[in-house]
Amino acid sequence: MKILFTGGGTLGPVTPLLAVAEAWKKLDTSVEFVWVGTSHGPEREFIENEGIRFVSVVTARLVRHASVEWVWLPFRFVFACLQSFIILSREKPDVIAAAGGYTSVPIVIVGSLMGIPSWIHQSDVKPIMTNQLLAPFASMITVAWEKTKRSFPKSKTTVVGNPVREIVRQGIKARAELMFGCDSTKPTVLVIGGGTGSEWLNQFVFETQEELFLIANVIHVTGKGKMNKSQKVKKSKSEGVGNYFVIESMKEELADAYAVSDVVVSRAGAGAISELAALKKATIIIPLPNSPQEENAKAIREASIVLAQGSSSRRDVLNQVRRLLNDPLKRLALGQRLSLELETNCAETIVRMLQGK
Repeated sequence: MKILFTGGGTLGPVTPLLAVAEAWKKLDTSVEFVWVGTSHGPEREFIENEGIRFVSVVTARLVRHASVEWVWLPFRFVFACLQSFIILSREKPDVIAAAGGYTSVPIVIVGSLMGIPSWIHQSDVKPIMTNQLLAPFASMITVAWEKTKRSFPKSKTTVVGNPVREIVRQGIKARAELMFGCDSTKPTVLVIGGGTGSEWLNQFVFETQEELFLIANVIHVTGKGKMNKSQKVKKSKSEGVGNYFVIESMKEELADAYAVSDVVVSRAGAGAISELAALKKATIIIPLPNSPQEENAKAIREASIVLAQGSSSRRDVLNQVRRLLNDPLKRLALGQRLSLELETNCAETIVRMLQGK
C-alpha cells in the first residue's frame, strides 16, 4: 500500500501527518510513503529525516490582500495541477492524506478526478481555507475539536483529536539538563514560537533577561533566521544569572526540552498545543494576532494562561512565568486540564479508519 502525504509551507500541516505515518509503519511495515510539499518551506528537512521520499510542486497561493500573486495565480494553479497529475500518475498512491497547506489543493482535486480517495485533517479550531476548499473532494475528514465538526459535511467527518508523534513523549529530563546546560537547582522555562519562530516572544526573552535568568534556566527556540545576534544576552554564572540555551530550531531534541521544562511560553499553533497537551505542560499562550491561533487559544483558556499580544506587555508574561514557577500545584492543575481538552493519542485510530477496519 502506498500513501501520498501532501502539505507544507509551515510545519502546522506536517506534524499530525508524520504522527500518522509513524503509527501506520508500526501497524504495517510494508506500507510505502511519499510526500509532496513546497520547495521553500521548512518541511523537507523534517520529512526526509523520517526517511520519507520528498517531491515538490509549485505553490498556487490565494492571498487575502491585494497582491501581484493574484495575476499569476491561475497560471500557477494550472501548472500545479499538471505537476500533480504527473506525480499521481507516476506514484499511483492508494490514498492521499492532507492536513492543510496550499500544496495540497491541486493534489487532492486532481486525485479526486483520477478516482484516488483522500483524507483531510483539520487541526485548528477554525477551519483553514484550504481544507474548506477541499472538503467536497475528500473521501474522509477528521477534525481535532468537537466545535469544528459542524463546519464540514456531517456524513464524512469524525472528531478524533490531533495526533502527536511518539518521539515527542520520549524526552528524558536528566539528559536534557546535560544537553542544555541547566542549573539543576533552578526550574526551567521553554520559550518557543512555532516552526517559523516569533519575533514578539524573542523580544520577550531579550527584554526581560536580567530578571528571567535569575529565577530560571531558559531554553529559547528563536525560529530559523531569527537569532538576533545584535542583542546581548547574559549567559555567565558569574553575572548571577541562570543558564541560557538558545537555538534557531529543534527536531528530536525538542522532546528533551519539553521533559525538562516546568513552564512553556508558546504561540497557539495546533501542533504546539497538541504536544503540550500530550505532555501535560503548564503553558503560557500568546496567540499570533489575527490568525487561527486566536480560536485555538480560546478553546484552552481554562487549561492554560492565555495572554493577548495586543493588550499584554512582555513584563506581563514575565509576571505570569514567575507566578507559575512559584505555584507547583497550579502548574500541575493546568497540565492535567490541558491534557483533557484535546485527545492526542489518536494516530492509530486514524490509520485503522483509513484501512477500513
